[in-house]
Order: sequence, then C-alpha cells, then structure tokens
Amino acid sequence: MVLLNKLSLSAISSAAALLVSVTLNVDSAQALYKFSFEGEGVNGYFTYDDTSIGTPNSPNATTYFEGGYDYKFDLGEKGVFQGTVGNPIVFLPRLEDGITAPETDDFLWEVRAPQRQPASEFALVNYFHYPKGSFEGSTAIRTTVPSTAILDVYPNVDFPNSIGNLLYTGTVQTRIEKVPEPALLPALLGVGAWFIFRRRQKLST
Repeated sequence: MVLLNKLSLSAISSAAALLVSVTLNVDSAQALYKFSFEGEGVNGYFTYDDTSIGTPNSPNATTYFEGGYDYKFDLGEKGVFQGTVGNPIVFLPRLEDGITAPETDDFLWEVRAPQRQPASEFALVNYFHYPKGSFEGSTAIRTTVPSTAILDVYPNVDFPNSIGNLLYTGTVQTRIEKVPEPALLPALLGVGAWFIFRRRQKLST
C-alpha cells in the first residue's frame, strides 16, 4: 500500500510538472491581442498574434499576412463585415516616399478578396489613423495605440487599380488588450496541487 501511495504521488507530481511545462510553452509561444474600437454608430474588433512574421513592403510599411484571426466591423446601417482571417499592416505614409496622403501613423486591418467570407472580387481595408510619431517610427506590429483614431473603411478595394468608395470615416476610441489564456490549465494545476497535498497528508498519518 505504501508503494502504491508513493507511485500515485509520483504520477500526480509528474502530471503537475507536465501541466506547468505546457502552460509555460503556451505563454512563450504565442500572445494574442484584441484591437477594439467604438464610435458614433460603429464598433468592432480584430484579434491577432504578435509573433506573426512581417513582410516589409517599404521602409515605412510592413504587412503581417494572415497574422490576424476573427474580426467584426459593425457600421450599423452601412453594413457589418466579419470573418476569421485578416492581415494587420503598420503603415507610416511619408512625403519622402512619394505618398501624397497626410502624414500619419496607421494601423490597418486588411482582408484580401479571397480571404473574405464569402469570397469577393474586392478587398476590405480599414485604416486607423493616428498622429505622426505615435509609433516612434516603427512598423512592428502594435501592442499599444493611442486612445483616439480616425477610422476610414474601404470595402471595395481593387489594388492597384482603385481604392474604391469610402464607406465610413469618423473618430473612434481604440484600445488593445492581451487576450487572457484559457482558464483550463490553471484549473488543472490547482486540482493537481490539491491531490498532492491530500496524498502527503495521508502518508504522514
């Protein structure tokens, strides 16, 4: 019986150690972030992985292709756009690059035509414009942003031919939050610790 108790304790300890290892690996391998926004008549969000590998389009623009997951842009009467894949883009339009747009720091959510659900002949591109210098000259994927942005929504983009119609423009409040890890593993760790504690009590009596 003593041997069985020792074996049980050993098995529980091993299981707990394995759960700790899995938890640490999950934390270090991936961090999901949720970007959300809200304004008059509009709200929505998109989620993305901050470990996504970016592809530089220029010194001032980086696309994180398929680095984003579920999203929803609710524009009220103007329509709702949602799906399960997208591309975060960090873009710093500058006059020295020959770009005539106002100089801002932009965090974009792009959904290319084949990625849209259902698939479309047009891309969906959403610009969140922040004041120049907000990103300190970096095109790294964002984990923080200022609280206020100008949102421009283009639902019928046909690159490189046309950006299509501007469906919505307006001021929105924005924030980025880290998505909490699933509660299952911490719960299992708690159960494992309780079993170890109870087993040691029994062995000591």
